[in-house]
Formats: sequence, structure tokens, C-alpha cells
Amino acid sequence: MNLNQGNTNRNKYRWIWISIVVIVLILIAGYPIYKALHAIADPLRDRESPLRKEQVHLTEKEPFSLLLLGIESNGRTDTTMVITVNPKQRTIKMLGIPEDTRVQIARSGNWEKISHAYQKGGVELSMETVERFLDIPIDYHVTINTEGVKELIDAIGGITIENPQDFTYDGQHFAAGRIQLNGSGALAYMRMRELEPDGEEGRQKRRHEVIEEVIRSGANIHTLTNYDKIATTLMNNAKTNITLKEMLKIKNHYQEAVQHINYVDMEGSVEKIDGIYYEVISQKEVERIRGIFQKHMEYFRD
Repeated sequence: MNLNQGNTNRNKYRWIWISIVVIVLILIAGYPIYKALHAIADPLRDRESPLRKEQVHLTEKEPFSLLLLGIESNGRTDTTMVITVNPKQRTIKMLGIPEDTRVQIARSGNWEKISHAYQKGGVELSMETVERFLDIPIDYHVTINTEGVKELIDAIGGITIENPQDFTYDGQHFAAGRIQLNGSGALAYMRMRELEPDGEEGRQKRRHEVIEEVIRSGANIHTLTNYDKIATTLMNNAKTNITLKEMLKIKNHYQEAVQHINYVDMEGSVEKIDGIYYEVISQKEVERIRGIFQKHMEYFRD
């Protein structure tokens, strides 16, 4: 594996962010898909984080966290994202953890890629590993099959964005100016890097613009008319341990936080250790990230 392959692996997880954000919006906006919710219910209902003395009280507007996992058709995770919601601050913070990030896997304590946690112990081990990495409780999880990405974007009617430059990528042409993107177009728009004058920074900016537009579109409940298609897509591609009762509480007490989403960047470097390429995060950077999310979660150890 060379450096370019490492960059490809680090960036591959990003395109699924749109679909995950749509699911989170549905949860927070209280979208009426109750039939779908029964289908996407995960058996991991009663799991309580060992980092909490008691379960989070949603009616009291306590901050909570979500672990979002994108699952490939081969059963591997290509996306690991942490989202924390603080209704009192009316903010959401999001952190994408590259699949090659070198972490200590919970239970075994072995240093491996974070994607191995799901392979070895499913959602529960992934939650425990992320808790160990960030030192915050992980309250809920949402998993989504990557096959449902395009369907979700198309189900909300696509998105409209302001494209700063004319380019063609992956067989699709993107004219400069305000353009409409469907599911496949949005994915290609986010993934293009070779023609980007600002390199990776420019691509990240486009990614954020797309996600923000999805959020704006998804948060406007009145613009979502294709209820059946969204529900079907979720039923076929998603699982969560958030109960219907909890979703209603989130709708009632956390909705305003959707308007203020902050993306937390985590700096790392590609390193070869024992013949394997990893995304290595320095301890100083880990502590910085922990501080951000502990403060946002209002979580501090005694």
C-alpha cells in the first residue's frame, strides 16, 4: 500500500456522510416513519455506557452522543462518525474517524485499525472502542448500508448547491453556478479531488457544503414529500438502538440544535507500522479532540 492508497482509504468514508446526516435529521426532526422505525430497530437496546453513572435523561435536555457506522456489502465499516448533541448550546458536533485510524480495540487492548472493531465484535465493540478512544460515553448508534446512500439523497428530492468551478468527473458534468444534484451526482461532486485547485482542502469544503444543504433540505419537514421512499430506504439499509419513545423526546427537546452543526477536524499522518499502513493520531491531538467533545457533552470524570 502506498501513500496515495492510504489517502484513498482515508477519504473513501466521506461520501456516506450525507446519508447518515439525513438519518440524524429524521431522528431530530421527528419525521413520521413509525413503521420504518420498527423495521430498523436493533436488538442492542439495553446497552448502557460504563462511562455513565446513569442513563442520559432526554427530557432534561442532557447532551447525548451517537456513533454512526457505514457498513459495506462485505460487512466492513468504511465510516465511523461520532456526533454529539447539546440542546442547551443548540449545537451539534461531528467527527469523522478514518477507517485506518490506529486505536486500541476495547476488551483486547490490541492496537489495530478502528474498522477492525466492527469486524470482531459488531456495533457493541465499536461503541466500546470509540469510548476508549475519545473518553466519552456513546449513548446510541445508527448503522447504514452504503447501498442506500443514493436512494436517501434522491428520496429527499436531491439538493441544490452553488458550484464555484466548471468540471467533469466520473462521467458527469458540473457547470459553474447554482446546480441541482441527485444522489449519484452529489457523491461524485464530493469525491472529486484531481481537478480541485485547492486540493484536499477544497474537496472538504465541497463536502461540507453538500452536507449543510442536505441538512437544510432535510430539516424542512414540509419539503419532504416522498415519505414512503425514505421509509423504505431506511428499512432496507439502516439499524438503530434509539427507541421510538426516545426519538419523540429528541424531537421535542433537541430540534433547534440541527441549525448549528460544527465539524471537528482531526489531524493525523500516514505511517507504516509492522508492515501495515495506519492513520496515526498523536496523543496531543487525541487529547485536544477529547477536550472538545467532553466539553460539548458536559462530561468530565470525577
